Amino acid sequence: MSQPVVLPKFELPGDKPHWAVRVAWATGAVLLISVLGLGAAIMHRQSLETQLQIAKDEAKAKVKADAEAKVAAAAAAARAIKEAALAAKQAAQVVPATTVASAAQSESASAAKATHSHHGRSSHSGKATKASSKVASKSESAPAKSGPKKPDVIDDLLAKMK
Repeated sequence: MSQPVVLPKFELPGDKPHWAVRVAWATGAVLLISVLGLGAAIMHRQSLETQLQIAKDEAKAKVKADAEAKVAAAAAAARAIKEAALAAKQAAQVVPATTVASAAQSESASAAKATHSHHGRSSHSGKATKASSKVASKSESAPAKSGPKKPDVIDDLLAKMK
């Protein structure tokens, strides 16, 4: 028993697949990897296009919002200017008109008193006549201040936008 026993190697034909089958598996694996890579590339490109479209839409919306804000601010400023001018014009018209009307009434009343007065109070009517002449001169000078009309602010902005 001193000699070792050597057993022969048996190769059975069913242990390894045929070379054609191994080539088919390799081809299938390469095809699967290429399809997955192509799908990943397509999905990445679509996500980039979507992000680009979203960025463009946001930029357009921002520009539109800025333009609308500028127009709204200009319109508000123009409206405030018009309202201030209108209020000043109305105040200028109301004060002289009431002053002139009250002066005319007081003048006519004082003239009536002076003609119908038998009590010698003509000195009071003279004061009213002087005051009414001062008020009348002030009201006559007020319309002379109004010059040519200023162009409308909104019209200027619209002309610039065209």
